[in-house]
Amino acid sequence: MPCLKKMAELRLSMTAEARTVLTDLLRLIAPAAARVAVNRANIPDTDMEVAGFWTETLSAQASEEARLLAAAFSNAKGDPAVVVLKNDAQAHAFLRALSAVRLALRDLVFADITDAQLESNDELDDESLPTEKRHALACYACFGLLQQSLISQLCPEAFD
Repeated sequence: MPCLKKMAELRLSMTAEARTVLTDLLRLIAPAAARVAVNRANIPDTDMEVAGFWTETLSAQASEEARLLAAAFSNAKGDPAVVVLKNDAQAHAFLRALSAVRLALRDLVFADITDAQLESNDELDDESLPTEKRHALACYACFGLLQQSLISQLCPEAFD
């Protein structure tokens, strides 16, 4: 999928405080995102040595990508803050990290909410959710918007 014609950018039109909250969430959820990535990979366990290698590699990659995403958010400068992704590999790593975090939130925080409700955010009554779930929902939605922005830059024809 080498569609990236120029450097991709993520524009973070949010306050520095909001970026700090996202950064803190990313640091907290990185280990869980790595576990969810491994669990969702359905690594075959017929060869325990190979399965162990895949598990370890995938977990390390997912953790590192979440850390890179957190560092990018915390180091973003400007108003709006902009994260510049220098190449295809970095852009895909960010996309994987955003996906892993959203999947972790989906599996660990929103297990009791249907996919349809979660994706159409407006169906959820924000006031009925505990504060932690409201914050997680805001992060889930924000990361979804960042995914869409990044995908449209990587492959503009994806949304045609």
